[in-house]
Amino acid sequence: MAKGKKGKKAEPAPLTRKQIARSRRVQRQLRIIWTSVGVVAALVVGILAFGLYQELVAKPAAPIAVVNGVPIRTDYYQRVARYVGDPSEQLVDRLIENELIRQYAAQKGITVTDEEVQTTIEEMFGYLRTPPTPTPTPISAQETITDATSVPTPTTMTEEQFQQAYADFLKRMKEQSGLSEEEFRQNVQTSLLRQKVEEQVTQDVPTEEEQAHVRHILIRVESGADEQAVQEAEEKALDLVEQLRNGADFAELAAQVSEDPGSKDQGGDVGWVARDGGMVAEFEEAAFTLPVGEISDPVRSVYGFHIMQVLEREVRELDPSVLARRKSDAFDQWLSELRAEAQVETYWSPDKVPPEILSQQLG
Repeated sequence: MAKGKKGKKAEPAPLTRKQIARSRRVQRQLRIIWTSVGVVAALVVGILAFGLYQELVAKPAAPIAVVNGVPIRTDYYQRVARYVGDPSEQLVDRLIENELIRQYAAQKGITVTDEEVQTTIEEMFGYLRTPPTPTPTPISAQETITDATSVPTPTTMTEEQFQQAYADFLKRMKEQSGLSEEEFRQNVQTSLLRQKVEEQVTQDVPTEEEQAHVRHILIRVESGADEQAVQEAEEKALDLVEQLRNGADFAELAAQVSEDPGSKDQGGDVGWVARDGGMVAEFEEAAFTLPVGEISDPVRSVYGFHIMQVLEREVRELDPSVLARRKSDAFDQWLSELRAEAQVETYWSPDKVPPEILSQQLG
């Protein structure tokens, strides 16, 4: 019996009330500590997740502008900014204009087909299914991001060569800016829509108006010339006026003394002048107020003194360059009014600029 008692393990002594209370207190403290650690960890994870959400989802999706309730996403603006290398507010304005044009075109039923988009892209790269007779002005693929497109000079590129060139371009574009092919095609579509809308808006711009056929002799006064130099130039101009009014040949005198290299070899003839046709204001004013055939007093402009003679006036077709400028001005005015009537909110700020472009500008 004694041996059996010795081989038997001794049972632990029961805990006292004090020990039990201390154990429970330690367990409560441990639970509090672990709960606190869990809460802190959850907060840290939440903060990190929120930061990632802000950077990767919220900020890119936030609008750079809202046009009549339609948002223009910040990440799209940034992709375009990387591609064209221009992150300024002017780019935002252009994107706003594009959205206004898309909305107007939708209201008026002005459309661009997929076939038109495809044909334009092919022509941009020099692939022409049926080469045209004219030779229009070429454009670059970059211009289609924000600007209207036009047909390039025809080349002998094959379809296979086009497909390869287009694939290479899309790859470079994606790597450089993140723009997708779908976005590129949408930009081409918008450019074509802009052309069609501009044609419609400016179809009533007059193509003819009264113009004046003018010749002149210029006595140049350099910018910043002193009073004596100005006076000497004016006296020379007055002397020429007197010679002309006394019967001197205008063309011969212009060829001898005029300081306008663009017209002196033509006897001072500058051709037909339209109002707001590109001449300085003082010149145009004289061109439409001076009686036909009369020799003017010296007309002062930023270039110096002009002795002018109006040979004839009549209603004529506008020069293509003048008409193009008139239509461009009319379209810009229309677009400005369209924007003024629209509900446009802009949210551009320097922090919206892609970091790599901002670092380049600062560096």
